[in-house]
Amino acid sequence: MFTPYTVPTATITTPPGWFTRTRHWWILATLFGATFLNYFDRQTLSVAIEPISREFGLTTADRGTLLAAFVYAYACAHLFIGFIIDRVQNIRRFFAVMVVGWSVCTVLVGLTTNSTQILWLRYALGVFEAANFPLCLLLIARLFPARQRSLAAGIFNSGAVLATLTAPKLVIYFSTEFNWRYSFYVTGGLGLVWLVFWLLVYRNPTPGPSPVGRGENHPGPAPLPIGEGPGVGFVGSLFRLPAFWLITFIGIGLLPGWYFMSQWLPTYLTQRWNVAYNQSLGDRLTLVYLVQDVGLWVGGGLVWWLSKRMNVLAARKSVIVGAYVLMMAIVLLPQAETIGSTLAILCVYVFGLAAWQANQQAFKQDVLPGRVATVAALVGFAETLSSAFLVQKVGQVAQETGGFNAIFWLLAGCFTVAIVAVLCLQKKWILTNG
Repeated sequence: MFTPYTVPTATITTPPGWFTRTRHWWILATLFGATFLNYFDRQTLSVAIEPISREFGLTTADRGTLLAAFVYAYACAHLFIGFIIDRVQNIRRFFAVMVVGWSVCTVLVGLTTNSTQILWLRYALGVFEAANFPLCLLLIARLFPARQRSLAAGIFNSGAVLATLTAPKLVIYFSTEFNWRYSFYVTGGLGLVWLVFWLLVYRNPTPGPSPVGRGENHPGPAPLPIGEGPGVGFVGSLFRLPAFWLITFIGIGLLPGWYFMSQWLPTYLTQRWNVAYNQSLGDRLTLVYLVQDVGLWVGGGLVWWLSKRMNVLAARKSVIVGAYVLMMAIVLLPQAETIGSTLAILCVYVFGLAAWQANQQAFKQDVLPGRVATVAALVGFAETLSSAFLVQKVGQVAQETGGFNAIFWLLAGCFTVAIVAVLCLQKKWILTNG
């Protein structure tokens, strides 16, 4: 019987398109946007605190309590948010819910009639916003190789500084031209704009070869099944890792400096230098925060460049030591005699602070890559709790002593503890693959 000859057909693999090949950078752009909103919403209160204090009769110590409410809730939420993120099955939906949640909390502040209502909304804001950094770090660890993570961390983290860069002039504009409440309506409403882009760009992981070229499924390994993952045994193992404790101490020493700039800088300039609450204040804040934003990009970019000449940990240490030297400029603030010299010192300080912060975020991804969100959350709890304590005490110290000088020396001491911890890190403890 005659059997017809069948010509074998070759399997043609269509190379991934440009958008697919660069999807990890587009996802990074949405993380940048989420971080922008994350900080814009929390920053709005610290910029609008002057008219709010006048309306509700708040003292400097009261300001500290109000500003610290968010930070305390944010810190406590880190105790459980990392475990949830490491297990979540639908990151696309989960992140959308969290961003909408914190946006609604921000809008509702504009409807409050007393400071107690603001206090409770700030607590709720802290819980929703706690998801941002662990989730962003988790996605960056899945998407980017170690040598690019400091740059990626610097890019997404610069959304925070861009928010602090944009918030002063926008919030002051609405507060002076209309009413401080409108600034909360506008900033909270921006979350809906981000939501559209996030849902368009991000897709949950599907099996298949990685278009990023890292040998992983894009955009990373699948989440942990429900009922598995980090538990008591995992946490016990994590606590036995020297790198975890060193990176925690680095954060405890470093992050209070970041929170002082985001929460107290407007009050420092208005009280110490009598800067009027108008666009003059906004211009000065914008200058300082712009330099801070540049520091994030430079800090991450320098590590990428140096890592071609040395291992990644050595590159990070080199950048951090240089950043620490710049940050010590903060002890010169008590001697500043003009607003111009104060701004110059602040710019040097925040440039170093931001360059270091980009690398601290990258460190969290390298302790235990399979549990990035949990590690980031536990470290975040410790470092943010220390920051919350400082944010609250700044108001009390400033009211009792009539100034901020003691705070500057306290921060310098914290940074010194942190740099010692950095120098103690060893390559065998950090899984940088380079």
